[in-house]
Amino acid sequence: MRKVSFLSIFLTFFKISLFTIGGGYAMVPVLAKNLEKKEWMNKDNFYDLLAHSQSIPGSVAFNLSLLVGKEIGGLSGSVAGGVGVILPPFFAIILVGALLSKFSNSVVVEGFLKGAYGAVIGLIGGILYKMITSRKWNILEIAFMVLGAILLVLKSNYVLLIFILIVFGVWMGDKKWKS
Repeated sequence: MRKVSFLSIFLTFFKISLFTIGGGYAMVPVLAKNLEKKEWMNKDNFYDLLAHSQSIPGSVAFNLSLLVGKEIGGLSGSVAGGVGVILPPFFAIILVGALLSKFSNSVVVEGFLKGAYGAVIGLIGGILYKMITSRKWNILEIAFMVLGAILLVLKSNYVLLIFILIVFGVWMGDKKWKS
């Protein structure tokens, strides 16, 4: 794989972050398609990095930009991806904060926010579908996923549950890599 320039990585992440409303999960399908179109990364590698980015504390968009940037451009690519993905929301938050108080009672603003919410739910559903269908699942992993979902709904102590799930996930990954 060829190394991609700092500026190319920065501009790609900046543009995607600028035009995808809804955060990290909203930008995932756009980023996946963009990286594949530019032949910087294949979908399998991208979705592996997405899975890794979800296991790291912090924003999925930022974590994914760091991992993808490092994969295609090394350390400077990681910095370019991180800065590129952070700048648009940083300035958008400042702008929205200034304008929202002035136009918070507007029917148009309320309609836009409801529409954006619906679009984000659709994008997340699409990502979930792709991740589930593109992976080979064994019965233990399916049972673990269902048990985890049930425990999240029923249990209020998320810290202990997340710790147990991380330990089990690491154990499963270690077994899979050794075989």
